[in-house]
Amino acid sequence: MQENHKTGWITKKNIFVALLGAVLTYMLVTSVVDTRMQAVEQNIRDRLSDQEVLLAAIAETTARNGADAVTERVVQDCSLTERSSFDTLLGRLDKGLSYSELTELERLFGRCGSFYSERKAMMVSRLSRETEIYESYVEQLSTVTGEDHAEEFRVAEWKALATNEQERSELLASLVNLQDQIIATLLNGASATSPEMTPILYEVREAQDTLIVVTKQISDLRTSLVAL
Repeated sequence: MQENHKTGWITKKNIFVALLGAVLTYMLVTSVVDTRMQAVEQNIRDRLSDQEVLLAAIAETTARNGADAVTERVVQDCSLTERSSFDTLLGRLDKGLSYSELTELERLFGRCGSFYSERKAMMVSRLSRETEIYESYVEQLSTVTGEDHAEEFRVAEWKALATNEQERSELLASLVNLQDQIIATLLNGASATSPEMTPILYEVREAQDTLIVVTKQISDLRTSLVAL
């Protein structure tokens, strides 16, 4: 009788110990998991902070039509002498150039005309790429925390900035192409008031007007984002 009682007591004790052990193990595992998740979250936040600094730097450089070291190596300008001659002739285009000057301008245009546009396009491409990376970090953070952090990190605004910069880049490229068309049309004997020049000049005005609007949008967005 006493032996059965003892056996029952031991069984109850073992069950209690087992349950206690399970609870402690669960708490320990949960604590370890929470600690690791906190570390993961902090790591992502650190990467987001670094990426935001990078985005701000690229946005500033792109806004002033500058370039980073990589872009400067890839997209190179014509020689200083050619650049000076090109800018001088292009600046006098509205006042009228001789045929020989137009011929020289056309030659220089092929070497110098698209430099700033191409450099701008490459910087905008990098801005878009880094914005996508930034967004992916925010998505990772949202997955880890179970909350949507897109608004906190202003993902929509950064994407809008990249989109607007892309539009400005395309407008600048369009203006470069229109300049080339104007030079070619003048070389063919037309004047600034010739009928064949009218649609080209109309496109120029349209592009310039749109460029003003887009540039203002970019300035407002960039100022808001970089000021954070």
